[in-house]
Amino acid sequence: MGWLDFLFGRKKKSGDGSSAAQAVVVSGIAEEYQWIRLNCSGFMPHMQALKHIDGKPYDVLTLRNESGEERVVYFDISNFFGH
Repeated sequence: MGWLDFLFGRKKKSGDGSSAAQAVVVSGIAEEYQWIRLNCSGFMPHMQALKHIDGKPYDVLTLRNESGEERVVYFDISNFFGH
């Protein structure tokens, strides 16, 4: 995020959630669950973990569908965690 983005309140660029480097940037827990509903049809949260990677906090959710398939999604929570 550049200084103009910071000045004008623009959000950081979000990824697809497949890794910490591609984390979905959120401003609250509700946004995580909304993103899951919109992008992971048929999957429900199974486990949740807070991880610090390279000094940054992430919510890492393991999702599972009815057939037992799992998907891990990384959420960048630095916009609100610890403030």
